[in-house]
Amino acid sequence: MRPIMKKILFASIIFLTINFFSQKSDDCDDRTVAYWWNGTNSRIAGEVPTLKKTFGKIQQSETEIEPKNGFITMRLNISKTSKLCDIQTFQIDKNYKKTEFNNGQLALELEKIALGLNDWKKDKNYKTYNLIRLKIQNGKIEEIF
Repeated sequence: MRPIMKKILFASIIFLTINFFSQKSDDCDDRTVAYWWNGTNSRIAGEVPTLKKTFGKIQQSETEIEPKNGFITMRLNISKTSKLCDIQTFQIDKNYKKTEFNNGQLALELEKIALGLNDWKKDKNYKTYNLIRLKIQNGKIEEIF
């Protein structure tokens, strides 16, 4: 092999090696598994009591929610290092039709509160999701689970 070809081959190997190892991987790009899958057991420390305490203030203050009945489900995607990646929010009325409570403002407030949840526990090191559900009844947040 000619000396110039050796230099080009060597430079190419060095460039590819540096490029490969310099690519940063974001935990949020990993594949997501369910919180209950294969012993992952993902949960917030304190579980339901923690959720009730965290959302207690808004539960007490929101007493005229429109529509009056339905459910809000927040899907929190949690990285394998217990970092919150993002939140997806689903809102349905009592007839299971898509809706927006308080014209979407309630979901935004709930998402802001959920951003403060940071003590996630897992038995296995996977990116996972957790669900927080709120039952709206008679214009109030009746239940958090």
